[in-house]
Amino acid sequence: MAEKDTPAEPSGPDESADALDRVRGRASELTTRIGRLASEIADSEERVARTYEDSARLRPHAADRLRDAAKEARDFAAREREQSRRLLGPGESDERGDRGDAPAGGP
Repeated sequence: MAEKDTPAEPSGPDESADALDRVRGRASELTTRIGRLASEIADSEERVARTYEDSARLRPHAADRLRDAAKEARDFAAREREQSRRLLGPGESDERGDRGDAPAGGP
């Protein structure tokens, strides 16, 4: 008899419960990873905003456009930070990362 190409169905309630636990655990891991990634994106956008603002000081002829771009970057960072808080909760999402108070030349 040939083997099936599809995974075996759980044979009983214990196997079904184990499979469900594994799926829930994986979903939780992925949610945490996405929340942390959203926080990292927010940190990057804050650095981008600072770079635009630094450029605006050095290029007065383009200052309005650069400040507008900085505002857009900060707005995007705020949305990503909120997404991180929704996924991770306020404590974990705020523990790490750059909040815009370091100099633009920083990490």
